[in-house]
Amino acid sequence: MNRASILTLAVATASWLAPLAANAKEGAAPEDVIISRPGVLPSAVLEMTDEPGKWFKDPKSGGSLVVIKPGEAALIKMTDTNTDHTITSLIWQPGAAKFPVDQEKPSNASVTQTFDKPGLYVFTCKVHPYMFGAVVVDDPATEGLDLGGEIQLVTGAKVPTTSDIAKKLLRTFFVATTPTLWRDYGKPSWEVKLPDLAVNLGGAVIKLSALNLSAPNALLQPKTPGVGEVWVNTQFEGVSGKTKFGTATQIDASNWTIKQKVKGVEQNMNNPHNMWTDAAYKYIYQTEWFDKRLTTFDRVTGKVYNTQIVGQNPSHAMSNPLNAMLYVAINGEDRVLKLSPGEYPTAMGSINVGPHSGPHGHHITDDGKYMVTPNALASSVSVVDLATEKMTEIRTGGVIPIAAWSDMNHKAYVANLLGTPPKLLSSLTVIDMDAKKKVADIDIAADYDPISGAHKGEAYGLLPIQTPVSPDGKYVVTANTLSATVTVLDTKTHKVVKSLPCEPGCHGVNFGLKKGGGYYAYVASKFANDLVVIDMDKLEVAGRVLLADPKDGLITAHNGMGGQGVLPLPLAEPGMLAPTLKLAGSGKLSAEVEGWLKLVTKEQRGD
Repeated sequence: MNRASILTLAVATASWLAPLAANAKEGAAPEDVIISRPGVLPSAVLEMTDEPGKWFKDPKSGGSLVVIKPGEAALIKMTDTNTDHTITSLIWQPGAAKFPVDQEKPSNASVTQTFDKPGLYVFTCKVHPYMFGAVVVDDPATEGLDLGGEIQLVTGAKVPTTSDIAKKLLRTFFVATTPTLWRDYGKPSWEVKLPDLAVNLGGAVIKLSALNLSAPNALLQPKTPGVGEVWVNTQFEGVSGKTKFGTATQIDASNWTIKQKVKGVEQNMNNPHNMWTDAAYKYIYQTEWFDKRLTTFDRVTGKVYNTQIVGQNPSHAMSNPLNAMLYVAINGEDRVLKLSPGEYPTAMGSINVGPHSGPHGHHITDDGKYMVTPNALASSVSVVDLATEKMTEIRTGGVIPIAAWSDMNHKAYVANLLGTPPKLLSSLTVIDMDAKKKVADIDIAADYDPISGAHKGEAYGLLPIQTPVSPDGKYVVTANTLSATVTVLDTKTHKVVKSLPCEPGCHGVNFGLKKGGGYYAYVASKFANDLVVIDMDKLEVAGRVLLADPKDGLITAHNGMGGQGVLPLPLAEPGMLAPTLKLAGSGKLSAEVEGWLKLVTKEQRGD
């Protein structure tokens, strides 16, 4: 069977491989492309969008992968997106001319790139680093589709395409960019089925179907209720009446059922990513990460009070427990915006955290003294004294520092999405906020062999994202998106003591109160529609709660998918809980919230 026939068979088997047939043997028509560099006519196009799974989209096939020949060019351009991005090489062929491609800061500029070496090239956005698009440069004279014998990662590491880490990255690319491959707990099992397409790994020809996997789906209700509720940003849900995606899902922790989904239809809420609240738990402050907006809505009714422009790619929001001021990280810029709290938050100024920094998942200490920002675009962390707003930027060497969290002793843990070169494939950086210095890098994948795939110990966390410290200060819990694991780090020894199963695209973590005492860690994943509940007393998975609502007729696509920001209420950190406890019995809290506070134990209060 010739290559064209194989590609045709692949298309018939799985629609996401349509670009292989569409582009492998013919270039895009001249009227389908825009020249962004004089004299270069692209043979293929990828358009950057806000659409889940199709963040880099071939306008001809709708897929996220295009195929061209050596010497041809591809155009990557912004189209249906409400904000700025970077076009950045994540994977490329070692020795390829004019690689890697990178844009220092987010913009709406397009890139036309010529490819001279056969093999796989993957692009991402440093602000939204699960946006993936790929170009395969295929030599028609070779057997199978050329992926190359070796790939180079943005960290500088070079690995064989036959290695376990390369296969994990390849499977993750197809899962992330193919919504039909996301894990849907409305079905009895999760099936990742790729076609029997021959791919050439530097001379070794295998079938793409070798990456297939199958796993049973089983939900599990935690035996012990939680206190209050859990909000999850189901960022990828399609909603009737909206052109943009995403909702905020409210879970009742007393019985693990969905209370409501806040959709923001009139506002066309766009990729809601992370949330915070006020001391009375009246408002939810919602960032729109693929946009420029912050939305404020009523926690009980879901009524939207206010949507306002705050800057490029607002990612996370958090309040200072001392004065209730709200701080929003402007991920596509160099600042954190400070706003007054309330129904209509008012901008009170900005704190610059360093040039080309791109702050993402910031954290404010329990005592309100410091704010720490992981600077995704600058390989640095900034520590801000909130009383004086004096900022100290600390270079860490981590690649895409994406989330930070501090303990009660002003020690911050920072997740480096792509590790700390040259030695650490996956890492957390420890910052002494009082001394304003880096004190350690922790290898959270120390027990994993990236070539063979063997992992004999507990330290097995790849591509870490949110990494909160438990309210009692004992553990750091990290969601690892590539390994689909949750790692638990002992804060005294800085050793990973437990690795627990998560989901594809494991992403958001936060702590909530467990009824009767102790804590739950709630974990949300981008490419699955369950919420993983971890019992921190036993360090085991206590439940898997469905985030999809089959009865909600307004959900048109990806029901329950896109789990990212997690906000349990009451807030579990003693310093963040204290302002609400002070309002107890004052008449300023709803009867529901007063009921929650009566369930908070002495230990959970921090007494």
